[in-house]
Amino acid sequence: MLAAQVEPSRRSLQIVVLGLLAALMLLPAAAQAESLHVIFPQSAEVTVVQGTSTHFTLEVQAFGATQCAATTVPVVIDTLYSVNAAGAIAPSAPADMPIQTDQTRGTSENCDIKNPVLVPLTATVASTTPVGAYKGVIRYGKGGDGDVDLDGPELTIHVVPPGAAPQIVPTLPPPVIFVLGERAAPKPELGKSVMLTLVSGTVTYVEPGKQVATLTGSVIAPNGTRVDATNGVVKVTVVRDQYGALDSADAWAGAFGVNQAILKGGRGLTTFRLRDGFAPASTNAASAARVRAARSSHKRSLWVNGKGNFKTRGKRASAILRGTYWLTQETDAGTRVAVKHGLVAVRDLVRNRTILVRTGHSYTARPRVHRRVPAFTGSVR
Repeated sequence: MLAAQVEPSRRSLQIVVLGLLAALMLLPAAAQAESLHVIFPQSAEVTVVQGTSTHFTLEVQAFGATQCAATTVPVVIDTLYSVNAAGAIAPSAPADMPIQTDQTRGTSENCDIKNPVLVPLTATVASTTPVGAYKGVIRYGKGGDGDVDLDGPELTIHVVPPGAAPQIVPTLPPPVIFVLGERAAPKPELGKSVMLTLVSGTVTYVEPGKQVATLTGSVIAPNGTRVDATNGVVKVTVVRDQYGALDSADAWAGAFGVNQAILKGGRGLTTFRLRDGFAPASTNAASAARVRAARSSHKRSLWVNGKGNFKTRGKRASAILRGTYWLTQETDAGTRVAVKHGLVAVRDLVRNRTILVRTGHSYTARPRVHRRVPAFTGSVR
């Protein structure tokens, strides 16, 4: 009964499930990555002598998880770029993006991807191609369908006459994240910011010193941002450690402030502190009074589902993620943590002890009861 009161609506869940199934259909069966972020450099350059070919490497960052034995990211990329006599660049030779996995477990119990991913490419130039610089784009696409139909980084091929030594011209532009073909917001920064992405429903947020805004896609928000997901679901994505891997968790049915600290060893710890939801703007005293009354009777709560170094914080207890799916709720009895799936370490802030709560169980951190010693009313003989 509790789950039915605080989880997203059945229709919202159906929409989310159908979206996930559609995303998985775009991936090859061998990969089954739950989430994948591919970061290309914004541009690449290479120098080629007329009538020859030059091999060069594109350094790509890929974050997410895939089968531990996998050797390819579910992304297809054109690996050959030919410049004809008219100066037109024609991409061809599509191939899977090569990867290596390590033993670090990521989402869905798969392995994280080793970075950087080095993609071997070749540029070839006709002997009749005039000397000069020719611009094109590196083409890629989602794995599974074999279509290379998306524009990636800009590619500049410098054509030089024989006798000039070909070389790769290094470029260090700011990176851009391509989430399987969709150009997304820049990556969050460890210990400083998080990425908020709307999953479903209505979610509002307010950054420190700014006005309340409605979340419509993905934004990078600084530490201290407050989020109201009472009527929607929001995905919070953070940088896990100094190596740049990403973790994410969905949150709903409550409001919270989000803050990421850096622990010893360089790992981040992201805390969702339970807050009151944002009150709608009131035009008169009567409606303002109704809003205040509704907020005073509402108990703070928040559902979280994810993997990574996440923690919820209530008035009398905090819960550190060791599983995937749990509720933190303020009740009249105290701060309650209920685990629907996985294992959560609950810190009772009143009694200064930690309790491991498993699937199907809950723990309530209760306030201390201060017993008053009754006044002496008798007489001493």
